[in-house]
Parts: sequence; structure tokens; C-alpha cells
Amino acid sequence: GSTMDRPGMRRLRKIIAPGGLDRVYAVAFDRITRNMHDAVLLLDEFEKAGVELRLVHQPDLDSTPHNRLLRHTLAAFAEFERGMIASRVAETRAYLKKHGRRIAGKVPYGYDTDPATKQLVMNRSEARRVRAIFRRAADGQTPSEIAKRIDHLGWRTKEWTSRRTGKIVGGGRWTARQIVSLLRNPVYLGQFAEGDATRPGCHEAIVTSKLSDAARKQLDSRRSAEAPTRHTHEFPLRGKIICPKCKRPLSTYMITKILGPQAKRVLCYYRCRSTAGGRPPCKGVSYPAWEVEDFVRRQLEDQKTWDELALADARIAAKPMAALWQSLDLPSQMRILAQVVDRIEFGRKNRELRITFHDSIRRAINLLSARS
Repeated sequence: GSTMDRPGMRRLRKIIAPGGLDRVYAVAFDRITRNMHDAVLLLDEFEKAGVELRLVHQPDLDSTPHNRLLRHTLAAFAEFERGMIASRVAETRAYLKKHGRRIAGKVPYGYDTDPATKQLVMNRSEARRVRAIFRRAADGQTPSEIAKRIDHLGWRTKEWTSRRTGKIVGGGRWTARQIVSLLRNPVYLGQFAEGDATRPGCHEAIVTSKLSDAARKQLDSRRSAEAPTRHTHEFPLRGKIICPKCKRPLSTYMITKILGPQAKRVLCYYRCRSTAGGRPPCKGVSYPAWEVEDFVRRQLEDQKTWDELALADARIAAKPMAALWQSLDLPSQMRILAQVVDRIEFGRKNRELRITFHDSIRRAINLLSARS
């Protein structure tokens, strides 16, 4: 390995340090490390702990001064070999990029790989479906509508066989997120993504620039109504509020409401967006984030809440907690809120709200006490 920070190596050194082993076997020295500095360090640790290193491919290399020198030499050769391999890999990647070749990654829908060159070749039947998806997007259909329609048509995502397990992977239903990813993938223009830019590819394009631009324009027109990527709301109750209908955790959602030429308002919600099992999200399940968070936060301003949370022997310690909670600034309260709340459940008519606080609430009490 090129580093000592490997799970197996960490375990080995932990066992060796107190003298837990007498002998370590390895196939060859480069299976232990390919770094000269690490080799010297390891051999020194082995020697101090009285551990004998035996190499299967070099059984004659014992711990004599002469053979220690040979081991160091082997380590130097291993490091040199690792550097050469890394250099060749970098040169190969640069060559592939220069000539528009695919380097690695999953095969995108609409393409297969050539068995000999491993480069992308068009899958005609899938390519027709890709064009249909782009046309639907260009005509103004939303990703959710497209996913719902092609699911009705029986279209499924890409299938492939896992090399590791030999099992067939994929072939599931399309989601809105997958549709968005497909529409924004430059591979369908005969290009490859390269960081924030693109590079030319040698494979055949599936859609024209005109069709791709029209589809992306429709996506961007809806994206402008959404919140910026840099969220300003932390959502301390993320994953803790349960949908009263499907009993799954609610997702977070942000939109920007334009109030005027230079005025806007960011609206934050917890709402059901679960599509598990291929079913649509529950309708009408949406709660303003600030209202829910503020309600829960205000419960901790009431001393009765702390008295109910604390165990009998901790009631005295809980007495000043409400006052301490009120003395904290809002960001601190929100950070702690994420730690102490375990689950929030609404009644079906949204008239009831049950808050379950985390079992480790006493740690939160200690935290608040420490801040005082």
C-alpha cells in the first residue's frame, strides 16, 4: 500500500505495539508498504516489539544487518514501481482525454460499451427514448411528469451486471431526479463532463444542441423559482418530522418568492416528497419550517417540559434549565434542538403535535449547564 492509514495496517500496528505477536507473514514486502519511509518505520516497530517478519517470496530475508539492507532496497524498488505505475496511469488518462475517449464510470442510458475498446456506442432503442425524454422536456413537461409518463409506458432505467457480485443491477422505475440528471448530462451531445466544463468525446451524439438547449431552458426557467444552492436555513428538525399519512420522514424544501424587482423571500417547508415503492408523495402534507421549529423551541422555554424530561433524581438539576434555555441565542438553540429532538408526529388533521425527545436528554441538560 501507498499509505499506513489502512484499516488492516492500523489493526496490525495496534496488536504489535504491546507485544501481541511473535511473527508476521507477508507474500512480499511490497504487500506491506510501497513507501520507503514507512518501510523503515515499520521495520523499526517490528524490531522493538520483537516481531519477526517472514516473506513468502523471499524466505531467506531474515533480520540480519545485511538482509535489513536488502529489505530497505526492496522497499525503495516498490516505491519506485508505485511512482512509475501512477505516472503511466496519469499519462494514459491524459491520452484518453486528448483523443475524446471515455475513462471510467457507469455507462449512461442510451449507450453500451464496445467490448474491445470500452468506449461508448449508441444503443439505438434506448437512444430513441432519450430523444423522446428531451422532446418532452423541451415541450414544457416537468421531470416529475416525464418520469410518471415513461413509467406508465413501462420504460425502465439502465440494467447492467455487477462484476463483483454477478447480479443484475438497475432496471428500476425512473425518478424526477434521474430525469434531471439525464437532461443535464453532456454525454448526449457527444461530450464528457470535466469538472465544471466539458471536453469533446469520440462517441456519437444522441440529441442535437438545439434540442438540448430547449430542454435545459425549460429546466432553468423552473429552477429560477427555487432557492439558491447555498441554503441559509439549517433545518434542525430534518429527518425527525413524520408524515401522518405514509409514516415516513418528511423532506426539506425551499423556494424563493419574488416580491418585486429587487425583493424576494425564501420560504422553507417540511413536506412529504417520498416516492418509495413507486407511489407519488402524499398530497397536502407540508408544514412551514419556521413555525414548527419555533413551536418546538418554545416548548423548552417552559420549565414543565424540563421537569418532565428529567429523571426523578435529576429534577433539581433541571430547575434552572428553562431560564438557561432562554438565555441562549437563537443559533445555539437551533443547534441544540437538532440534538435533543428525536421524533415529531402530527395528527391527521394537524390539530395535534407529539414531540419525542431523545433518550440522552440528560446530556443536553449537562450541555446547557456547562454553557451557563
